[in-house]
Amino acid sequence: MNRRSACRNPGPALLRMLYAAALLLPVVSCFAVTKDEAIRADLPAYRKSAGDKARSSGRHSSDKEADSGKKPASRSRKQASVAPYGQNPEEYELTFSDEFEHGFNTRVWNDTTWDKPSSPTKNYAVEHGSLKIWPQRDANGRFFDRVIDTDGKFYQTYGYFEIEARLPYGKGCWPAFWLYNHDDEKGSFRPEIDIMEAYSGGGPASGWSDARLRPTAYAVTIWTGMPEVKGGEKMLQDLGDLSAGFHKYALKWEPHRQTFYFDGKEVYSVNVRMSHRMYILLDLLFGSASGEPDHTTPTGKNNAFEIKYVRAWKFKQAHRFPERYEDHNGQKLK
Repeated sequence: MNRRSACRNPGPALLRMLYAAALLLPVVSCFAVTKDEAIRADLPAYRKSAGDKARSSGRHSSDKEADSGKKPASRSRKQASVAPYGQNPEEYELTFSDEFEHGFNTRVWNDTTWDKPSSPTKNYAVEHGSLKIWPQRDANGRFFDRVIDTDGKFYQTYGYFEIEARLPYGKGCWPAFWLYNHDDEKGSFRPEIDIMEAYSGGGPASGWSDARLRPTAYAVTIWTGMPEVKGGEKMLQDLGDLSAGFHKYALKWEPHRQTFYFDGKEVYSVNVRMSHRMYILLDLLFGSASGEPDHTTPTGKNNAFEIKYVRAWKFKQAHRFPERYEDHNGQKLK
């Protein structure tokens, strides 16, 4: 902030004092901003992308603070009183909230997975209150994956996870919202919960999209952690054009039960034990049931996986869930 002195003819000593104060103001201001951003950024998950890309790099191995229960405190437009859509607010406490009002927060998010460098071609941005990830070709003319995650920055075990998003359309597009864990750096144990995966390129015969390749369905899947072992899955169909407007995709994760929601309505529930911490992922991949992208695939911001917010809550009655963090052999993690 620019401040002016009310003195018309200050003496030399006073001038020196005012000059020194002016130099200090930007430093104090920068510290305040940095501190505020740090308070916001305390914020779980990597998905099965064509055969599990997971191999460890240990980026998160020492991040005890990220899993310490501290609140991220991103509290501008949405306050701590915000509850999961359609749920009893008395049962939850907000632990993570990014409303995408202040740009891309690198204290909270990564723009690639731990095992890959970030593509230099930019196909994501935070603007107009949303995070957008869109299909784009790189310098070699190839479509490339983009993963935005909280690995090494925020994890959680149990709770409620929710986004509000509009999906992209066209051949090859494969957006997803999911949770993941790759703590088992020397093994292959990779627990995962896919809260939303859509495949617009499948076409009417596939049940995933209409004749215009607009997504009309999505899937939820639970991977127990052992290679290729599913704990449950369901394809949710005939939902209308999911690229035409925003919808809420959510998960209530309890120790022995996972319940999925679409616009606040329960759409699938299964009893399966999932007790390992996870981190949050949002991504736009290509392939699988959506096919390979081609010249017909719309590129650019107008065909984005657009997310208005990402939120997570913990259960207030945590004592109901005595299990804490364990490895896949049932040993308590420190």
